[in-house]
Amino acid sequence: MSFRISRRDFLGLSLVSILSACTAKSTETSTPTAIVPKPTATFDTSPHTYAADDVGILFSGRIDFSDAKKPVFSAPGVAIQARFYGTDAAVLLEDEFKWGTNRNYYDAVIDGTTVVKVAPDRAVTRYEVAADLPEGEHTLALVKRTEASIGKCTFLGFEFAGAILPAPPRPARRLEFIGDSITCDTGMEALINSTQCTEDGWGQPYNNARLSYEAVLSRNLNAEYHLNAVSGIGLVRNYGFQYDARPMLDVYDSLFFEQTDSPLWDPKLYVPDALVIALGSNDFSPGDSERPIMEVDVFVNAYVEFIHKLRQDFPDAHIFCVSSPILGDNWPTPAYKSATDQKTAITHVVDQLTQAGDSKVHKFFSIPIVGMGCGSHPDTNQHQQMADQLGRIIAGVMGWS
Repeated sequence: MSFRISRRDFLGLSLVSILSACTAKSTETSTPTAIVPKPTATFDTSPHTYAADDVGILFSGRIDFSDAKKPVFSAPGVAIQARFYGTDAAVLLEDEFKWGTNRNYYDAVIDGTTVVKVAPDRAVTRYEVAADLPEGEHTLALVKRTEASIGKCTFLGFEFAGAILPAPPRPARRLEFIGDSITCDTGMEALINSTQCTEDGWGQPYNNARLSYEAVLSRNLNAEYHLNAVSGIGLVRNYGFQYDARPMLDVYDSLFFEQTDSPLWDPKLYVPDALVIALGSNDFSPGDSERPIMEVDVFVNAYVEFIHKLRQDFPDAHIFCVSSPILGDNWPTPAYKSATDQKTAITHVVDQLTQAGDSKVHKFFSIPIVGMGCGSHPDTNQHQQMADQLGRIIAGVMGWS
């Protein structure tokens, strides 16, 4: 059952907002405002369900809308938002439970501050995320914390004790991030070598795309974002070949990165103002088995090919080529110059494309860190530092304040 507010009652809501603003504490000097009478309209705050295709719901990310009432997604950081008037809220979703063992995790964010971690159960589709809120206008955002390899989610809608309001505005700015486990936010909320890193299989409860450097950076710049990333993936070669040996060049066009027979993603559905490519950690690292050291020229050629591919769909976008913060030289042997080689390769890529007339390709060398999250990945604080560093560069180039 759906419930919507009448025009008269909706105008009443605006008066409620004005009254709240007049009584809120402020450090600024303000002009005295006339007292606005409290509206006398009463609102139905019994539970009402709003299907996934309701016009009041805003989606962001690579999502399959083949069935508009049951959109499916697997990418990390996919966000679904709504505004509502009422007191309680629940999210309706069906987790895939891939292979019968994997479980995705989600953050439900109420009013931009209160966060509820949703850990799905089998055969359960309704998850209460807010109760007994002050009656009034609220926001709810559902964000997928975990990466594509953990499995898919089918979103079924929201339930509000109250009524859905018009959808929140979509940001005018658009960013896209292409990367590996760092961009996937692997193990960022757990301490390196702790038991949390093996919880639920691979420490999935402590992955959090909502707090990744990309998400934080994007919110700071008031931009929408897409996270197109896979743990262990490279541009030329992956960290390992045991599960899926396809590098980013082979999976980028997929709607579901983890699915070898995935339908294609339509790039016209999301045209970014800027793209960030954060690949190379797995190409230049030793990997999980014996293999030769990555040759700089091989990486450069693949990188240039990838950017040419991106240019076919995004001819006007700025592209930022970002070095890995966790690569280092002289490990595991002095023959490895992983950090230096990657930076050299990125420099060659930018120089080559600039000389060819592409002035919108830029390089950024991340400040090296010793990752304190699971598997030596950056932790939450380090993701924040990365967001601050890269965000300043992007804002400067794009002219975004």
